Amino acid sequence: MLNFTIGLIYSSLISFAAYKKSSLNISGFLAAIALGTAIYFFGGLWFFNIMIAFFVSSSLLTKFKGINKKYLDKLNEKDGRRDYIQVFVNGGIGLVLALLYYIYNNPIFLLAYAVSFGVATSDTWASEVGVLSKDKPLSILTLKPIEKGMSGGISTLGTTFAFLGSAFISLIFFISYIVLYNDIKQGLTYSSLCLILGFIGSIIDSILGASIQAQYYCEEIECFTEKKVYKNKPNRLVKGFSVINNDVVNFVSNLMATLMVFLLC
Repeated sequence: MLNFTIGLIYSSLISFAAYKKSSLNISGFLAAIALGTAIYFFGGLWFFNIMIAFFVSSSLLTKFKGINKKYLDKLNEKDGRRDYIQVFVNGGIGLVLALLYYIYNNPIFLLAYAVSFGVATSDTWASEVGVLSKDKPLSILTLKPIEKGMSGGISTLGTTFAFLGSAFISLIFFISYIVLYNDIKQGLTYSSLCLILGFIGSIIDSILGASIQAQYYCEEIECFTEKKVYKNKPNRLVKGFSVINNDVVNFVSNLMATLMVFLLC
């Protein structure tokens, strides 16, 4: 019961601060409290710290040079305030893994949990910083220039921060593993795997974004977009499948990278 109470207090305070800073809308605020409380209850402090490392760093980068990202409003399906779907897309797999760790007390679930948030952090850092690149991104499949902010694009800046985001989570994981298990050698092995799979997850995300994610063309503003509708008028689907949006791509890429932990270990 103590872990539940501590998790509820911490999650409420951090989520409220994020809501006031417009990093979460009201549904995202409530979902973040529920997710954070459950993760703290099942996994304890270090599971919670990994989640918070992702959430706080990603929220700060979303706000970083926000004035230079205003043009993304016409391209992206959602704005910078995360809703409940985005909260659970990024943290739902981690919640399941925290539950499995609670039941079996096996460090493999801690590793998989860290990889899940490594993928989310890698992808978010790449997206939020990559759009600030002076050069146009290239499609990861065709290597042809595409519009900044569209899914499936890669740039040197974005790829660098994808790697750094995964490295950041792998470092937090390494510290967590040493505190919990006092095994430096195994911790280094697992944290290296966390770094690699977190980065791979962001690459998978880009590939799925460039291939099967829905992209539309808006006649009114004469540009490609991820929005189905603009000013109550449907946009024309030009690529991918209408049922696959950015949330689906994020979830699938996260799941694929996380499952690799169990295949490799």
